[in-house]
Amino acid sequence: MAETSLGRLQKQVDTLSKKVVRLQDNLEYQKEEKRKIQREYDKLKNEFEDIVKKVVTKAVNEVKKEYEEIIKQKDQRIFELECRLNINSDTSSLPSSKNPLDKPKTEIQNSREKTNRSKGGQKNHPKHKLPKFKDEEITKVIPHTPKTCPYCNSDNLTIIDIAQRDVLDFEIIIKKERNEFATCKCNKCGKVTKEKIPENMHAENQYGNGVKTFLISLYNYGFVSYNRCRHLIYGLTNGEINPSEGYMVKIQKKAGIKLKNFVFDVSEMLKQSKLLHWDDTVVRIGEKEKACFRAYTDKMFVLFKAHMAKNTEGMDEDGILQNLTSNTIVMHDHLLHNYCDDYSYQNAECNAHVARKLKGITINTKHKWSDDMQKLLLTTLAKRNEYISKKIMSFEPKELKKILDEYDKIVNVGFIEYKEFKHKYEFENEENLLEFFRDYKDNITFWMRDFSVPYSNNLVESLLRMIKTKMKISMQFQTLEHARYFANIRSYVETCGNFGISKTVALNRLFDGEPYSVQELLQLKNS
Repeated sequence: MAETSLGRLQKQVDTLSKKVVRLQDNLEYQKEEKRKIQREYDKLKNEFEDIVKKVVTKAVNEVKKEYEEIIKQKDQRIFELECRLNINSDTSSLPSSKNPLDKPKTEIQNSREKTNRSKGGQKNHPKHKLPKFKDEEITKVIPHTPKTCPYCNSDNLTIIDIAQRDVLDFEIIIKKERNEFATCKCNKCGKVTKEKIPENMHAENQYGNGVKTFLISLYNYGFVSYNRCRHLIYGLTNGEINPSEGYMVKIQKKAGIKLKNFVFDVSEMLKQSKLLHWDDTVVRIGEKEKACFRAYTDKMFVLFKAHMAKNTEGMDEDGILQNLTSNTIVMHDHLLHNYCDDYSYQNAECNAHVARKLKGITINTKHKWSDDMQKLLLTTLAKRNEYISKKIMSFEPKELKKILDEYDKIVNVGFIEYKEFKHKYEFENEENLLEFFRDYKDNITFWMRDFSVPYSNNLVESLLRMIKTKMKISMQFQTLEHARYFANIRSYVETCGNFGISKTVALNRLFDGEPYSVQELLQLKNS
């Protein structure tokens, strides 16, 4: 019985032992599976982390790149705006009248040296005053005598001395003239003869030349509007003269039409010039239309022209440039129209515009080449002026070659400097300016090789300043025809002024029906 129980127990033990072995084997198997799963998990985890890292890195790079581009654009825009803030009459072609009010005044280049002396007249400097009139010049004597003694109130006074003080003044005298044109009968032949009435006296009553000259001078030189012209003359004459605006428009038109022959003769004289200046500016016709106002001059003759378009067709319509010969030198502000094959004259560039652009590049980029070029131009100009004052009319060949070699060296340095500059806005401006210096060297340095050629085009630019002033005041011309009347009148009075004739005298002659002719002006010059 006991053995049987023991055997059964042994069998159970064996069975359990086998089961334990199987469980141990199964445990090892499960552990191995676990290790496999762990390795798979670790692998997947690493792969996932790599994928996440790559995706995140890619996303971050994309966002970073996007924001870097935005920052670059903003940075570029800030630089561009800063460059625009630096734009004034010193660094660009902007007129000085458009300089910002809150900015320091621009430096005006002149030949005066700064000193510690105060402004105004200096000590021991002779006083400028009106000389005393001669007795025969006096038109009226006004006595000033005290009526009573300020000490005792007596009126029994005797003059013992007279202090004289002269006054130079003027007054407007209203003239009401009547012209009588007789009709006569010949006692010999019985024929009737009438004195011809001038064209400017066709009405029963009309304004005289003094009124016309005053109104036209105010409008064309003071840029006073027709309405204000009317009020001015009305006030100055105590209400005696009160022309309508329509009348003023009419005499402006008549004056412009009468000067067509004079303008034609001036244009013919300009075609014979050895040195001609020209420039143009934009004006407004009506409320929206933009037009072009152009000026030509050879120092003596002045011609203004108005066109609807600022293009080659307008230039050719003037009939000046295409009729110049290869012996003529034309000074301008680098307008590419001048270099077309249809024109045979020689081109000289205005260096004042070039100097302003150089200054703008120096301020915005801090590059050395632009500052060096500006110094070279100004130093050479000072040396040229010194030579001219000594009656020396050219540089020595070696001296000129040295200047031009330095010019080339500065341009080459500039091309190296600008390529390293990162800002696109000024980069393009600098590149254009360097290419201009390289490609138009002979035209820029014309004044160095020929002392008869001026450094700048200021002669004609000063003529156009008045039209810019007019645009600020009245904003526009009513029509293109009115702009051309204005151009004709300005051509006439500016030319007469260059020959020493008062603009008032010139306009009086015009309204008398006998304006100065080009031939008469030349005779006056030679007499």
